[in-house]
Amino acid sequence: MKKLLILCLACALLAPSNLSGQNTAVWFSFGLNASRMDDMKYLQDYILGTYPVEGKISSSFPVYTMGSVGVLNQLYPSIKIGAAYSRSATGGKSNYTDYSGYITTEIDAVSHKLGAYASYLITGGKRLELSAFGRLDINYTQIDITSDIFALGATDRISNRYSSVSPGGTAGLEFLVMFSNFALGLEGGYEVNLPGKLKNRESKSELHDPNDRERILTSDWTGWCVQIKALVWLGR
Repeated sequence: MKKLLILCLACALLAPSNLSGQNTAVWFSFGLNASRMDDMKYLQDYILGTYPVEGKISSSFPVYTMGSVGVLNQLYPSIKIGAAYSRSATGGKSNYTDYSGYITTEIDAVSHKLGAYASYLITGGKRLELSAFGRLDINYTQIDITSDIFALGATDRISNRYSSVSPGGTAGLEFLVMFSNFALGLEGGYEVNLPGKLKNRESKSELHDPNDRERILTSDWTGWCVQIKALVWLGR
């Protein structure tokens, strides 16, 4: 709860300075997102190929959960603007297991996005609203790659942590059912994320393609997202 309050405060500080109480709202949303992550899927295949035995991929960056929080201002009857924070996650897992031991590799990816939000009312009245929305974000990605090996009664772990910073944008539609001081609804859209070059969080060295040392591997959160949304107006 404390983290959520801190996020709300951060969004409020980034929101327009001319907010008035009755035109200001805080919103929360939770849902699913898909991500491209082509380079991470490629790296997962490469790591699997280094196993001394034939392993398999049990998951490869599937659709996963995301959540958002933000503040907005009803700037005009048809226009809302504000700021928002979103967190999303995905990952991949490969493994081999037999009676003598196991090898497991996990790639965990987490995205933290902070940026500006705007929506335009397409149609609606006092009860229902259908709007088009857009966001421009800065995306901070954390990727942890961990391999665990157990053989002959001994365990070994190899772990590396990487990060990237990249810009992105989302566009989509929002449907809200309005009540006296709050609203409930759905939003769905498509995010385009410029791939971010990955660097080791300790050594700051870049994550190079193991088959092409001239190429740096990237994170890429491009994909669709769908969320349930709740909006609470302040001062009404």
